[in-house]
Amino acid sequence: MPQYIAGAVRGTNATIRYGAGFSVVKTNQFGSYRISIPPTAGGRLLVPVVTPGTSNVTFRVSSYVMNPDGSHTIDIECRDVHGALFDSDFTFVAIAAS
Repeated sequence: MPQYIAGAVRGTNATIRYGAGFSVVKTNQFGSYRISIPPTAGGRLLVPVVTPGTSNVTFRVSSYVMNPDGSHTIDIECRDVHGALFDSDFTFVAIAAS
């Protein structure tokens, strides 16, 4: 079975609603988040997927980096229907690539 990290995040203050093995912070006043994941077993790349917790918003993974120490950094943006950055709850899963 592939290794994965998953969780749910409250958008207004970037607190973890559930999940473990990662941390999250807001990187802007609105709608930008950074998920940090420590080195994973096997040192494989992760494939992140984000799902909005509300309607009328879109999420995108704006950046993914596997750092030299093996840790992972995932930057995420949330935008409303007008394209403005917007705080929203979300869930994510990052699955180790095979």
